[in-house]
Amino acid sequence: MMLLQFSIDNPWSDRWKTLFFKNGLLPKHKAWEFNGYATHQIIDIDVRLTFKGDHAGLHMMFGIFGYALEFGVYDTRHWDYEKDKWQDYD
Repeated sequence: MMLLQFSIDNPWSDRWKTLFFKNGLLPKHKAWEFNGYATHQIIDIDVRLTFKGDHAGLHMMFGIFGYALEFGVYDTRHWDYEKDKWQDYD
């Protein structure tokens, strides 16, 4: 996993509200999401890239002054930790 995170929170707020949520499917067990939030963070940067594990993929969130946009592309399959591979559904 690769991870980059940085945030500055507003200590006088606990706001968290979904403003919109869009998603869809892509070929080969992939899906995408695009979301908007009202948050309690003054600055929020969150970038994650995973190759194994449940719903591995790219996740990015960028926020400023209490509003954030999130985008992700991920694998819809679950990870079989005992076999160390994607679960087969066929």
